[in-house]
Amino acid sequence: MQWCATCATGSGGWSRRQFLLALGQASLAAGLLPRAGQAYTIMDEAGDVKIGREADPEILKRFGYYDGPDLQNYIAQIGQRVAATSDTRFSFQFKVVDQAAINAMALPGGFIYLTRGMLAELNDEAQLAGILGHEMTHVNSRHAAKLLTKAFGAQLATLLGVGAAAASGSGAAATGLVMISSHVTNYMLLGYGRDYELEADEVGLRYAHRAGYDPRRMVTFLRALRRTEILRGQSTYHGFEATHPDTALRIAKADTMATLLVAEGGALEVKADNYKAHLDRLRYGEAKNQQRLRVYTVKAGDTLGSIARDEMGDEGRRFELATLNGLRDDAALTPGSRLKLIVKQ
Repeated sequence: MQWCATCATGSGGWSRRQFLLALGQASLAAGLLPRAGQAYTIMDEAGDVKIGREADPEILKRFGYYDGPDLQNYIAQIGQRVAATSDTRFSFQFKVVDQAAINAMALPGGFIYLTRGMLAELNDEAQLAGILGHEMTHVNSRHAAKLLTKAFGAQLATLLGVGAAAASGSGAAATGLVMISSHVTNYMLLGYGRDYELEADEVGLRYAHRAGYDPRRMVTFLRALRRTEILRGQSTYHGFEATHPDTALRIAKADTMATLLVAEGGALEVKADNYKAHLDRLRYGEAKNQQRLRVYTVKAGDTLGSIARDEMGDEGRRFELATLNGLRDDAALTPGSRLKLIVKQ
């Protein structure tokens, strides 16, 4: 159910006032409103968790939970490693969803999702840590609650008294939770806006660096992703549908932050081979294409051209192979290192 700014009474939609009234009733009934002394948002941290739990089954139903226990466990392990550096008050869950689109998403309360399409584009644990840190920042900084408050808070305050009498009804609470979840899901899918995306880039890089990863790898990924968007003519990771100056600013700020973090010292792990090893047999692209990733171990004398010829049946696919692995098409290969190949199932 959704509110409609232009719907008349009886039209089947909710008017804006009706939506806000139900939202106020549900917030009171479900105990989502902040306690005295807290910074004002429509819902408190307990409310974040309730909304996340409400929306989580719908996200999994909509996108599909990827059937790969080992991969799911691996992503969760890296996620918890990064989460341990973030001083979070939330208990995080990390899930891979069965979607070809290149995206990562966060629900309030600690629910983080990565598409298999995103995993296929990444090339090392450091890049994965940067993506996870970015999404964790949306949760820890409570971006969804702040956006909901900005959108509805002022009008909601005038309606709470009206809705209080009906607040004890569990039906109102359940309906309101569904509506709030719907709006939060839209934020999750489309991004949280320029300012919050920039904050998530910056803080997420700090989380990844604290966890021992090289923050420069996330910048490399953002640049490669922008090139991919230009070549394919489509938007990918949320926030990149912004105009070019905004995208350039985002990458430039991330680059500056990464440089500062590296100057602070500490471990700078990348772990490309370990990451790629976990992607073997990962479904790739749209299901109708029946493709998977195969992880290939480089042998002495191998070139991208020879691998494309011998393993993929076409030497000209070396450009595809280079792009997929974040390499130049004339890159020298190190024996024992791993590459992702796209093959038919």
